[in-house]
Amino acid sequence: MSVNWTGAADGQLPHPCPELAVLCLEPEETPGALEWLADAGVQAAIVISAGFREIGGRGYHLEERLTRLASSRNMTLLGPNCLGVASWGGNMNASLVSRLPGRGNIAFFSPSGSMCSAVLDWAASEEVGLSRFASLGNRAIIDEAAMLQFLADDPDTAVIMGYLEGMNSGRRFARISQTITREKPVIMLQAGMTEHGQKAISSHAGALTGSERAWQTALRQAGIIRTDSLSSFFNLARMFGSQPLPTGPNLAIITNSGGAGILAADALSGTSINLARLGPETMSRLESCLPRYARAANPVDVDMSARPAQYAQALSIVLEDRRVHMALVVATPGVGLDMSEVVHALAEGPRKTGKPVAVCLLGREGVAEEKRYLQARGLPCYANPKDALAAFDAMFGYAQWKASPYPVEVSYRRDRAKAGQFLRDCLQAGKTELSGIEMQTLLQAYELQFPQAELARTSKSAVKIAKRLAGSVALKVASPHIEYKSDVGGVELGLQSPEDVRRAFVLLTARVQRLRREAFISGCVVQEMVEGKFAEARVSVQRDPHFGPLISLSFPGDRAGMPHESLRLAPLSLEDASGMMRDLKFFSLSGRERGRAVLDARALEDVLFTASQMTLDFPEIYTLELDPVLVAQRGAWVAGARMTLLPHAD
Repeated sequence: MSVNWTGAADGQLPHPCPELAVLCLEPEETPGALEWLADAGVQAAIVISAGFREIGGRGYHLEERLTRLASSRNMTLLGPNCLGVASWGGNMNASLVSRLPGRGNIAFFSPSGSMCSAVLDWAASEEVGLSRFASLGNRAIIDEAAMLQFLADDPDTAVIMGYLEGMNSGRRFARISQTITREKPVIMLQAGMTEHGQKAISSHAGALTGSERAWQTALRQAGIIRTDSLSSFFNLARMFGSQPLPTGPNLAIITNSGGAGILAADALSGTSINLARLGPETMSRLESCLPRYARAANPVDVDMSARPAQYAQALSIVLEDRRVHMALVVATPGVGLDMSEVVHALAEGPRKTGKPVAVCLLGREGVAEEKRYLQARGLPCYANPKDALAAFDAMFGYAQWKASPYPVEVSYRRDRAKAGQFLRDCLQAGKTELSGIEMQTLLQAYELQFPQAELARTSKSAVKIAKRLAGSVALKVASPHIEYKSDVGGVELGLQSPEDVRRAFVLLTARVQRLRREAFISGCVVQEMVEGKFAEARVSVQRDPHFGPLISLSFPGDRAGMPHESLRLAPLSLEDASGMMRDLKFFSLSGRERGRAVLDARALEDVLFTASQMTLDFPEIYTLELDPVLVAQRGAWVAGARMTLLPHAD
């Protein structure tokens, strides 16, 4: 039914009361209408109207009224500034979209109405069916995390797809995703990763944006398949929406052109997919059923003279080979070749092997109908091999993610009361930036090992401290204005004798004062040296406004072919910590001598877990840097630390 709202509660709703209302009113009229609906017993509402948070000012406060009202009445609210929803299983279209695709197993949601329209139009044109569609708009109540929770239990949805641009509940989204991706693939088209894109998001839907590093880390850590282009997004939809997951990385290629086969084989570069080695029995069967000039080795070239049925027969034979986990058919138009008959034979051929299959038809206008025919019958069809192989690669990566163990989070023993009192004292004293020996109380509270160190204000004092430490020492210039001491030559290592210490103190303070005349130098920190072989690591934490603590592990120096750093979001699991070290090839760096590890990987893991725990315990820690962390054969020592505090970081 349609109700013409006049601003007065004189309208009548039928009995029984409708469960859902769709509001298309001026922004100023919407809160009153929503309250009237809530009083009448309506449980859910869709606000189509624009003019709320996305325009700021008065619109922001109007949306806040809607949010408070819906929350207080336990009312489900979609929007405002959205297109609505559609559900194929429930035969419901409560949206402004007139052209909808057929029914399928893919759900799609997006805060952008135009992206919803584009995806729905593509799905209808490409014969890709959907199960649910939701335009989230400004996400006042229902956001991406809420949609994931709903779709996780939806029996009509096998694949979840969405468009992301900024987010107001990033941490909750990441946590929910880690569980959902174990059951269903989640594919996200992500925008707003550049400065210009982030500005556009703010003006588009009034959403907040996070850093690109945090976004990418959150999606990867949650097992979400990320893409940044519409073409690859649609390519993944074709594959995931119609094919089973591969059980391994080995691919068989069937083609009618040697050149096309080579092109497909070349496209494997940069993926985790391998060209399968066909078994002798498979090759013998192919030779017996294919034309004389066909090639039975992978890529299998059936030759342009092959009959349509022979394409399907070759596909069936290679799929029965246990060494093959997926298959790609690459067909090119040719003289005397009826592509329509080939396509019909492939679509009708036996494919009950549980292995994914895709088809690549090289050409455009001449094979357009054939592509639609295959897609409508559950065979994903691509315009070039590279797109198909990228989709296969994503499928295999997701299969590996599903097979990986569930994350086991670690909670470390610590004196939280002592750490909390230390941080409160710092904030009350106005100290928001701490470094060096100022951090020792916090490190002790979290049982992190660190070399003993004391501040010396004179060279004489430095010599006395070095004698107490009994061994070789390091001197580091002490200044609140110099963050990285080594950048200005402010570190001297391996000092043995009192004369070495005295001379190093004088040289350090004079050198740094000459290079940084504006810096206040309070003396030098005298620190005991960690003996034996060790590697230097850097553990840092930056608090992202949406996803929380972002933890980074890196090793200094230019290591050819190695990533610069590895990132994870807190809280870290056992797999996260070991994965960070695998990313940076730590285990090859540590090596072994006489059957024993040279460096203590477990000790470095402990430092990572402790940094994760510390920043989760205290949201006021905005940045934390443990640098260097000296990883030895037994244990790891935090030889340098600095921290930035904010009273209200979260």
